[in-house]
Amino acid sequence: MDYHFLLSKQIKKLLPEHYLEDDTIIRFLNSVNSSFNNFDKAQKLADHAFNVSEREYQQVTTYLSEQNEIKQRSISQLKEAIKSLDPDSELKIYDSDDDLIHIISFLQERIEKAKELEVELIQSKDIAEKAAMAKSQFLSVMSHEIRTPMNAVIGFTHLLIHQDPKPEQMEFLNFLKFSAENLLVLINDILDFNKIEAGKIEFETVDFSVKDLISNIRLALLQKANEKNIKIKLMLDQDLPNAVLGDPVRLGQILTNLISNAVKFTPSGKVTITATLSRGDKEYSTIDFEVADTGIGIQPDKLDYIFDSFSQASSDTTRKFGGSGLGLTITKRLLQLLGSEFGKGSVFTFSLTFKNSSKHINNGISNDEFYSLQSLKGTKLLIAEDNQINVILAKEFMKQWDVECDVAENGEIALMLVKTNNYDMVLMDLQMPEMDGYQTTTAIRNLPGNKYRDLPIIALTASAMLDIQDKAFTVGMNDYVSKPFNPNELHRKIAAYASKN
Repeated sequence: MDYHFLLSKQIKKLLPEHYLEDDTIIRFLNSVNSSFNNFDKAQKLADHAFNVSEREYQQVTTYLSEQNEIKQRSISQLKEAIKSLDPDSELKIYDSDDDLIHIISFLQERIEKAKELEVELIQSKDIAEKAAMAKSQFLSVMSHEIRTPMNAVIGFTHLLIHQDPKPEQMEFLNFLKFSAENLLVLINDILDFNKIEAGKIEFETVDFSVKDLISNIRLALLQKANEKNIKIKLMLDQDLPNAVLGDPVRLGQILTNLISNAVKFTPSGKVTITATLSRGDKEYSTIDFEVADTGIGIQPDKLDYIFDSFSQASSDTTRKFGGSGLGLTITKRLLQLLGSEFGKGSVFTFSLTFKNSSKHINNGISNDEFYSLQSLKGTKLLIAEDNQINVILAKEFMKQWDVECDVAENGEIALMLVKTNNYDMVLMDLQMPEMDGYQTTTAIRNLPGNKYRDLPIIALTASAMLDIQDKAFTVGMNDYVSKPFNPNELHRKIAAYASKN
């Protein structure tokens, strides 16, 4: 038998050979041999385990070292980031890069302050929204309260002018009409500015002639220009389309602001209005507009300033020339909403693209919308209005147009009269006692029978706020006329709804 090499050496050296024949000795030697072999195996395992542990230990140590470096760099970067975000804060972090406890405490403190600030911002936002709503409501009320008496002032002035007054009276009446209309322009500027700020501006899409629109604006401003001996010249491209689709009221507002400003700030000379077709095809037309004057001009450093709200080039401009300081602001914002390009300098230019209209318009009258201030005899309507002065004014116009009319001073009376009479339409004031115009319209629409569902109801509103007009349509009104109303517009709408009936 082969024994472990150490055991073999000891047997040869110390054990006589005849002992190797004894079974007891042999069993003993085998047992010792197994112990030697087991010891060798255990030693090899121990050596292997030690080597493996050493390698793993080195790997773990290297990994921990790398992670510690990453942590130190991260902490340093975190410190720098915190300090850059809030350089004025007292950051209680020591120089040791592992001071995570102080960093976490600091961040928790900042988070709490951020939450407090968020609460304050939400409260401030609520306050601002309530203030904006209060402003909007105030403007709506102010609009109604100012425009209601203005309706009487302008309306009765219009009636007096058409009753052959004496020459000296005609002069005074024209002054009165001009001053009242100027006051109305200021009111409308403030209301329009509020609507644009609130994002509630809306644009119509109707057929109109650009040539006729510009010509009419020129005629409207000609008297003021003649008083200053200023010429207003038109240069209209012959290639301009006969009719386009767009919002003539807003384009008219833009041009009126620019042209009236040109007349206002021109002591002598002329104002030139140019409209040129720059691009056009079968579907669209792009028109370049220009308003130039020979007036006082604008200082270069004031070019941007004059478009700011309530701002004018000089502090004494309002005293010398009048105005609210909103005209150019509204003009600029309307043009931004319409997608135009604005020019600079004393010459104001802008470009707008319109869709071409399929209609033909002749001298401002569409071929399918012709009307005149003819007699409306045979028309019977109800005027629901609580303001007695406005009732007198409306009845006077109805008398001139041969319109038969009844008057209801509140919504309850209006509802009763609608039930007991056959009217061609109702002119419905929105703000009345007992039942307002909205409630009365809803009640009429709920009456049984098609005639109540189809009865034309035209809102008479002294408010120019869009939400008022939207609400009027929502409750079932067919149309609206703003006070102070234009007699021609009111006549046209009465004639249109009377013809349908």
